[in-house]
Amino acid sequence: MGRPDRSSWQAFGLVSALAVTILGSRSYAQAVPASPDVYPLYPKATAAPASAVPPETSEGGRVRNVSVPTLTVFRPIDAGTASDTAVIIAPGGGFEHLSIANEGFDVAKRLAGAGLTAIVLKYRLNPSAAPAHAAPGKSNPTRPPPSAHDVNRSPGALMAMADGEAAVLFVRAHAKALGVDPSRVGVLGFSAGGVVALHVATSPDPQTRPDFAASIYGPAPDGASPTPNAPPLFLAVAGDDKLVGPAGILPVYQAWRGAGRDVELHAYDSGGHGFGMTHQGKTSDHWIDEYIWWLGEHRLLEAAGIKGR
Repeated sequence: MGRPDRSSWQAFGLVSALAVTILGSRSYAQAVPASPDVYPLYPKATAAPASAVPPETSEGGRVRNVSVPTLTVFRPIDAGTASDTAVIIAPGGGFEHLSIANEGFDVAKRLAGAGLTAIVLKYRLNPSAAPAHAAPGKSNPTRPPPSAHDVNRSPGALMAMADGEAAVLFVRAHAKALGVDPSRVGVLGFSAGGVVALHVATSPDPQTRPDFAASIYGPAPDGASPTPNAPPLFLAVAGDDKLVGPAGILPVYQAWRGAGRDVELHAYDSGGHGFGMTHQGKTSDHWIDEYIWWLGEHRLLEAAGIKGR
């Protein structure tokens, strides 16, 4: 199936109208904060017609029916120990919802406490209604795993991946205002957000490819082959994850290792799918600590000086 290209988007009129317009422009000079902490991802709203998109809803730590993507910025808590590294966070939810609390805001607060600028990406989704059995705050552990076709070809998936690329462009274009180094911009994704992270990490375009990446129980998108310049990659998954599991992550690890690129894999005994920042009394609770240690090993917790663009 391979990596989605522009021609495949044309099968979805809505996606084509949005994504091609978005990615065809590299200028973000007109973007302004919607509030001190929330930025629109694109200079102008690119939502589908109101009649075609259900209203955005938020309940139980989840957001659904996102049509206007945003970036919510969490700045380092202690300015004295702040690095100039930015981490874009892509929550999971099967491209049907975003687990915005457990895999977004809670992660961002922890990273901000470690001196990082953490930026939660609220990306566009397929329209959906909340299922009655969904557990609050977590990616739905009972939802059947999406097929490779669904992951790479659904309108929501294509829009989410386009938003991931645009987020990297945005942060680099606004690096000075955000207080970060444009050569120290990473992406951290969970589940479907991990698909987004791996998509941008394998981008052939250095403008949209992050400087480091992480996929937490994110399935391997078909065709996501690392380039010779693929960024360092951090991977984590629980052994009892019934949706992805180590078998879904191992091909990514092997591809990075085979390409001679830096990669680290953590496969925990238990924790299930969608654990995020939920404390369960398991070793998987500490993935965030190991991720921060990994960032330190790559000297991303130190200020390297603002270079600007």
